[in-house]
Amino acid sequence: MRFLKHLAYPALALAMVLGTGQSAFAGELSYDNDDPITATIAGYSSRGMVSVLGEGQAVVVREAYPGSNVVYEPGNPAGSFVAVANGDREFALETVIEMKSAMAGSAPFSESYDGKFSLVTALSPNRTLVHVYGRAKFLDENNITSLADIKERKIPVRLGINRPGNLWARGHVDAILAEYGMTKEDIVSWGGTLSEERTGATIGMMKDARVDIEITGGFVPVGALIELNTVTPIRLVPMSEEVVQGVADRLGIAVGVIPGGSYAFSPDDQWTPASTHYIIAGPSATDEQVYKLAKALDTQLAAYHAMHPALASITRDEIVPNVAGIPLHPAAKAYYDSRK
Repeated sequence: MRFLKHLAYPALALAMVLGTGQSAFAGELSYDNDDPITATIAGYSSRGMVSVLGEGQAVVVREAYPGSNVVYEPGNPAGSFVAVANGDREFALETVIEMKSAMAGSAPFSESYDGKFSLVTALSPNRTLVHVYGRAKFLDENNITSLADIKERKIPVRLGINRPGNLWARGHVDAILAEYGMTKEDIVSWGGTLSEERTGATIGMMKDARVDIEITGGFVPVGALIELNTVTPIRLVPMSEEVVQGVADRLGIAVGVIPGGSYAFSPDDQWTPASTHYIIAGPSATDEQVYKLAKALDTQLAAYHAMHPALASITRDEIVPNVAGIPLHPAAKAYYDSRK
């Protein structure tokens, strides 16, 4: 039985020994005590809305289990994923885009990480919405009502595409352009430029009329866009439901809507891709840590709701992660099953 020491999850190891299977054992697993835990959640940048999610998961654990030392560690999604898969960190904040790239071993990952991680919680269930927006003056001067106009007339555009390490942003940029029959290389060939800066810096460039359109994401409402519009008028660039469905199919995400009136510059509902940020666990995460992360988010959901208006409507059912081809951690499943 020495091989058990090398299995990623103790619960799964014991389930294999007993011959009961992962889910059968998971239902018997419980850590219903108040003992504090220590863990690190590797994440995205320390700036922007996504940091609210990582910090939020850490906060609810500290609320549920006083004395816990659970911290959100800013970084980049690819590096955070590798740190978790290799056992250097217990948890990471990721999306389906990073997970699928890691499983396939596609760039920037140098090898496949399939089977080296599992799901714990869903922190922004279909609440991370793409925003394609542009300077109103540029859109009006070029009579742009859709990204299709850029392709049809080969309009030079200075396009914000975020930093290379932001796989979520880059994945959406590529998928959205592809639905219109374009690539980033096409944008450049038509006399445009690509701004590879984080959204905060891109917004600053847009104020100076150095960027025309950005493809980014966030929780509605994005305060930075509301502020930008007071200085430099902007508008969302509409996408059809068909285009958004195509993007969703390419990336394995959902179709969402930015409700009309969410912004003064967007009176009508706008179709847009919707995605989720998850907490994943690697081989160094213990069953107790996983169980308590799941339980803390569930039992402290009211505190989590207060962290951003977009999170206020998240339900207990929605925090249970469900991604085809990616397992739910046995200890997380044990907690969710215990609620029934």
